[in-house]
Amino acid sequence: MKKLCATAVLMASLGLLAACQSEPEDKVEDARESVSEAMDNLGEAAESTGEAIEQQAEELMGHEPTTGERIHENMDEAGEAIGDAYDSSAEYLKEKRDQAKEAYEDAMEE
Repeated sequence: MKKLCATAVLMASLGLLAACQSEPEDKVEDARESVSEAMDNLGEAAESTGEAIEQQAEELMGHEPTTGERIHENMDEAGEAIGDAYDSSAEYLKEKRDQAKEAYEDAMEE
């Protein structure tokens, strides 16, 4: 929350500084841009604060997977990937065998 307030104060200060150094028309435009940037930064700070609070709540409530659970999930995914790779390799080899067999038969007919 301190970061949020500090960001808002900093952006407002920068807006005032920019406003003091320009023509009246430029002052309004610079102030408008500074306020817009401050609001964007304020929104980003609020979003990251919300994400941090959500992560802490999940960890406290036990909804966050443990390291062991993550390792188990990664091993399952790796096993599935190996199985898929084996299936793809077997299909590829079967296709190549069939092509070689057809080429051999064609060569024998000539």
